[in-house]
Order: sequence, then structure tokens, then C-alpha cells
Amino acid sequence: MHELHLSANCQLPTADCKLLSANLKHFLFFLYYYPPVPGTAAKRNGRISKAITEKAQSTHIFTASQIPEDQSIQRNSKVTTIAAFDYRNILRRNTKDGALPENVKQHAAAQWMIRLINSFPFNIVAGEGGLIYFYNLLRKGSKAIREEHITHLYSSYRPFADHYAAFLLKKKHPEVFWIADFRDLIIDPHYNHILFAGNHHTFFSKIFRKADLLTTVSDGLAVHLRAYNQNVITLRNGIEGDIAKPQSVSQSRFTIAYTGSMFLDKRNAAPIFQALQGLLQDAVIDGRDIRILYAGKDGNFWKQVAEEYRLESLLEDRGIVSADEAQRIQHDACINVLLTVSSDQLQGVLTGKMIEYFQSGSPVLAIVVGQNDPELQSILTDLEIGASFSDQPSDLQHVKSFILHEYLLWKSAGMNRKPVNVDVLKRKYSMDAVMAPLWSALDKTQSAI
Repeated sequence: MHELHLSANCQLPTADCKLLSANLKHFLFFLYYYPPVPGTAAKRNGRISKAITEKAQSTHIFTASQIPEDQSIQRNSKVTTIAAFDYRNILRRNTKDGALPENVKQHAAAQWMIRLINSFPFNIVAGEGGLIYFYNLLRKGSKAIREEHITHLYSSYRPFADHYAAFLLKKKHPEVFWIADFRDLIIDPHYNHILFAGNHHTFFSKIFRKADLLTTVSDGLAVHLRAYNQNVITLRNGIEGDIAKPQSVSQSRFTIAYTGSMFLDKRNAAPIFQALQGLLQDAVIDGRDIRILYAGKDGNFWKQVAEEYRLESLLEDRGIVSADEAQRIQHDACINVLLTVSSDQLQGVLTGKMIEYFQSGSPVLAIVVGQNDPELQSILTDLEIGASFSDQPSDLQHVKSFILHEYLLWKSAGMNRKPVNVDVLKRKYSMDAVMAPLWSALDKTQSAI
């Protein structure tokens, strides 16, 4: 393995990035999720691979995504669709719009099946992609390494098949520099989503010790990954293209919006409704002004919470919407709700939705299951875009104060507010800024050889 000693915050001046052109040669990517597939996983994979392609001599991307013939692919890049089978299609068969609602996941049989499929070796045989995807990654990956003189291999979790195939190819071709990216942790420190967690930790340690570099989305997740490998850097989700100040728009109703899925043990929207109920009872807001707008596949759960607090008249469920419509909702919102989880064992669960919220410019109210996350709060404070609170009763008054503050500002102006600090957004979340730690890591590695 290439020797590499890094800090999570290593940076490389822009001028020095020009030196990378000689080092970034031929990249092979294992990216199960890739544009035009919707979702934050595909977006992250697409943006990072594009940034590398712009500097490398050539790149070859293996993905389960179907790439339209008219999709623009960079000149020095090749994309190959790998045959795959997704087990979740069995559960989706009789569901609306082919989505897997949270209530389906709550069935005991479904939960057991999901835990089993998340566990090795079933996460290769029956996980996303299935055995056919894994086999073709190995076969075609080995051929690509030989014939295309691959110098760097990049894999992204999930699925685990991407990483395990990369591991086996690294063993066969130790000269190839392997970068293993983690959008999430394979083993949640709460050990509630896999079977035989202790055995998995030992197994994964042996695998990821072989990687030359681990990358992840937050400093909090980086702490856990260092149990596998000390060479870890943070590559946050970034914004592609120009970053401009979002424009405020007139709003006839004060809209609190959430777009996306619910993971009921990790996301809790109840404090929003509880705070609104209290503000209405205090007669400091007018219910006729308020709208709680949800867009996603789990509207039933928002309806249940709304009914619990007798606020169902305020809830508008848009159902599943397109990515463009979701972004319009976020841009028009007076408050965008961010839901995540944090504990002593796990911090830094920063959803990809954050970047979409930052681009909207609207205030962000984060509700964290468990305890507040200092990394999340630091990011929101730095961008001047919002605040983060736990879902515990001790933070309820803070949630009420946040909503009331934004409501009164909207009431006086009749427009949604755009407080985001665009200068900080450009400096820290442009793709140039996001990729700087990787360029630095690769440059240091090449210098040491």
C-alpha cells in the first residue's frame, strides 16, 4: 500500500493543482449509482467522477445506471452499464410509483430481510446489484486494469459490492491506487442494521486496510473510518457550476418544507408540529398563514404526526415529485427542514439534502434525533443559514423561537428570506474547494513514491 499520512483538513493551493496532471493518469470507477439516476448518491458520484475526469488522462466508469445515448459524456471518459439485480424491486412490486415506503420497511419480515441483506456475505449475493453485478465488476474490472493501464481505482459505498470487488482487484493488482469512498458507514455504531456486527468489524478492518485512501462526507464519519485505516480525508458533497445569491420571492403563506424520505428511527419531524401547536396556542402566529409542505413517499407518517397535534389542516402532501420540483419547493420555502441523527457513538450524518438547501438560500431548521451535532451546527452557523436543535424536550423552546423569528420576518416583508452567506458557500462548497483535499492527498502520495 502506498504510504500516506494526512489530516482531514489538508488543502492544496489552486496553483499547485496544475502539478496533478502528470499524476492523475487512468481512473477506473465502481459507481453503482450514477446520473441520470436521481438521488444524492448519484449526484455525489457524478460530481466527483467529473472533477477527476477533468484532470485525468482517461476515466472508465462502471455503473448499474442506464445511460441515455444522448447524455453528454466527457471526451476522455467511458461509461459502461453493468447488469444488475436490485432485491428491493421485490418489495416495490405492489407499491405506488415503485417507491419503497417507510411503512413497508416497518414490517418485521421486511426488517429482518433488510438486516440480513446488509450483512456479509449476503450484501454481495443479494444486495444492490446482486451476484451478477459483483461478478461482472470483477471480470470487466480486471480486463480494464490490464488493457487500459489503470493507475487509480475509485469505489463508493453503497452497495458493498463496489468496495469488495475493488478490494479483490487491489489484491491482484497492488500497484493500483485504491480510493474507497463512504457516503455512509457500513457498520452503524448502534449495530442495529446488520447481523453479527462484531465479526463484520474484524472483516471490514482487513478489507479497508488494503485501501490507499478512504474518503467520506463528514469529519464525524471520518473518525469512525480511522478504525479501519488512518488515511482518511473528508470530501464533502459539493455544488457544481456557478454559485450565485438566490433571489427572494413573494409568498402568500409561510411555508415550512421537507422534501425526501423518512427513516423513522433516525428522523423525527414531531418537534416542528409541537412547536407550531405551542405558537398557535400562544396566539403569536396565525394558523391561516401557515403551510407545512411535504414532498416524498412517506406522506402517511407526516399525516399521522399532523393528526396527533391536530394540525392536519396545515399539512400539504405533494407526494413524489421530480428533482426539479423538489428544488422549486426548497427555493420557495420560508424554512427548509433538515432531519438527521446524532449520538455519542455517531456524529457527522450530514445528508446530501444539505447542499440542495444551501443552494436554495432559505433558512434551514435542523432537528436531530438524540443530541445536537456540533459539526452540523458549525456548518449552519458558518453559512449563516440556520440552526440545529435536538428532538429532546429541552430544545423545544429553541425550535419555537426559531420558527417565530422567521415568521415575523416573513410577516413584515411578505417574502421568503435568503440569509445564506454566498462567499462562504463558494469558498467551501464549490467543487474546486471540495476536491482540494483529494488533490493534495494524491500529490503527497506521488511525491513519496
